[in-house]
Amino acid sequence: MGEAVKGCGVDIIEIERIRRACMRFPFVDKIFTEREQLTLKAKGISSWAARFAGKEAVMKSLGCGWQRGISFHHIEIVPDQWGKPTVELSSRAREIALEQGICRVLISLSHNRETAIAYTVAVGEESE
Repeated sequence: MGEAVKGCGVDIIEIERIRRACMRFPFVDKIFTEREQLTLKAKGISSWAARFAGKEAVMKSLGCGWQRGISFHHIEIVPDQWGKPTVELSSRAREIALEQGICRVLISLSHNRETAIAYTVAVGEESE
């Protein structure tokens, strides 16, 4: 059996909105895990915005939102060994993915001067 698309998500955000939000103390700690913060520390605000959009896009690809108990910290976007962004799900986000037969979420991030965008595809085993 092969893999099948189980969901997709896209989100776009104004970078300036994230710049303002990051100036408020609780925002960064509420949205980004310690590992994400370490990765993003040396990057520009557009990278922070792209990862915020990524977390929103992951929610959409899972077909759920905050009402199902997912926290931003349950979705972590970290680079692989080559620097490519990857999605790691934990806690409630992982449970929801497994309930739907989703084994991984692919992600693409991009930005220009004003906006950041993320696109995700949730994949799992093909149903018979």
